[in-house]
Formats: sequence, C-alpha cells, structure tokens
Amino acid sequence: MLAHKIHLISKSNPLRYLMKNPVPSSRMTRWILALSEFDIQVVSPTAKKSQALAELLAVFPTTGMDVDQPDLPGELQEIALIEEPEWQLMFDGAASAGGGGIGIVLIGPESQVITKTCKLLYSCSNNEAEYEALITGLELAESKNVKRLLIKGDSRLAIQQLKGEFAVKEPALAKYRTKAQQILQNFQGYRLEHVVRSQNRYADVLATLASKMDVRKDQHAVITVEAKGIMEAGPSNMKEDDWIVSIKSKLMEGKMADYKTVHHFHIEEGTLYFKAPTGVLARCLSKEEASCKVKEVHEQVCGMNGAPLARRLLRAGYYW
Repeated sequence: MLAHKIHLISKSNPLRYLMKNPVPSSRMTRWILALSEFDIQVVSPTAKKSQALAELLAVFPTTGMDVDQPDLPGELQEIALIEEPEWQLMFDGAASAGGGGIGIVLIGPESQVITKTCKLLYSCSNNEAEYEALITGLELAESKNVKRLLIKGDSRLAIQQLKGEFAVKEPALAKYRTKAQQILQNFQGYRLEHVVRSQNRYADVLATLASKMDVRKDQHAVITVEAKGIMEAGPSNMKEDDWIVSIKSKLMEGKMADYKTVHHFHIEEGTLYFKAPTGVLARCLSKEEASCKVKEVHEQVCGMNGAPLARRLLRAGYYW
C-alpha cells in the first residue's frame, strides 16, 4: 500500500482534524505517526441518484412481489428431510434346565404388532438369553426395513452395557455385545430404555413359554390363544322347591327381620348357594335333584370308610 495513493472517501476530513489539533492526545499522536507514511488523500463523496434509490429501497422494502431468483451454477437446492417413523422393540429372555427361550414384540408406528418366540436348544444363563432375544429382535427389525428403533427390555445389565455405562466382565457376554453393536450401526437412530418386568409382560410370557416347551430343531409349534369370557352356569332343568324360592325372595328384598334365616345363603348368577361354617359353598338342590345326587355319590363311595354321606355331599358342593 506504500507504493499507491489511497483515496479516503469520507464526509469529514479526519486527517485535517488530527493535523490542526493543537494538543493531540497520546493516542491521536500514535495515529498521526502511523498514518504519515501512507499517501492518503481525503475525497468527499459526490451525489449519486442510484445510491439514493438503493438507500430508499432498503428503508422501504416492497411487499407482495415475487422475485424470480435463478439457480446459480453449483448451488444446492434445499431438500426437505422426512424423518423415519420410530418402531418399538420389546425383548425378554428366560433360562431353564431344558434350554432357554426368547420373546420378541415389535410394534410399528401404526400399532401393528409382530411377535416372535424361539426355543434355545442349549444350556445358557439368563443374561445370555436376554442378549439372544435382543439380537434376534434387532435382526427382525432390520428385516422389516426399520430405520429408527426404541429398544425396551427389563434386563438392566444388557441395556446399560450397550449404553456403555456397565463394563462387560463375563467373556461369554462380550461376543453378544459386539454382535448387538454391529447390528445397531445399521439403523439411522435408536434409543435404549430399561423398563420394569410389569411393563414387559408380553415378551416375558413368550420367553417363558418357549423355555418350557419341548421343541426340536427345525420344528415349529403353533399356539392359538382365544379370548373367553366369564363362565356362566347353565339353567337347571329341575324345578326349584318352595323353600329355595322363599329364601331367594327374602335375600332380594333384604329385610333385616329375616337375617337369621338367610345370612348363610348367597345368590350368584341366579343360583342359590349355602355357605357352611367351614366356608364351603354348596349349591342348594330341590328334593328331586337331591335324590339323584344322593344315589350318584352313594354309588361312588359305597363300601368305603370315611366321612358320612351328608358330609360328602356337602364337600361335593350340594345342599338341600
């Protein structure tokens, strides 16, 4: 810059102020000495209409106008990133004397459920069974093209070891953790969460069931689970005696005057039961039905020593 003339465009002349100041300060003196070696010429700015128009547009920007901006060569367009939905993997393992079992529950973002259970045909510890369940669940999720995964398990050891908070001290578990870490690298994102056993009951039931079953290699067992409501007693073909009808009516009316008579009786699903002092519940029978039951029980215990016939009938659940 020493070989060229410098034009300083400014509305004021700072160099003239510095030179004419009678008593410059120490800082200004240093500035004068530093700038004296340069060939600086102060030039006042001239009026330009274009500059005034640009300043006016900057103060009052236009709105409601779409300005086409052509793409520059080499410019990257903005891409909207779509986040992959998160699936949930719940796993559990169980070890037993006859081999272990694993249970896996894979839940999708739209509440679709995929379950899997396997029998481990070798003796293993409970921690090894937990790792087997985790690795099998990760492989199942990978086969379903799952990208983001929330992993839940009640094995605190396996979860914390994968997080790096617990060290692996058993050589048998080192290979399991390495395998799990390798599979986890194939996902875009994952989270590990330890849950209590009560929140992992579905996978726990599958693992326990698999560990108790006797399944050979290359053999599949199909289990069907059906929903069943509360069992209802079927209607009796025998006509109720008057004493049964009378007690049932007194119980439904709830009169305290009849408490001593009816406090040993209970109505359940329209059937009258007698509660003995020992706590045994016996269904109240009509005379016709009681005669049939006496013959039936008598034929079973005929010639046997033991309790009287009346007590045997009470134990069998009958009262008249």
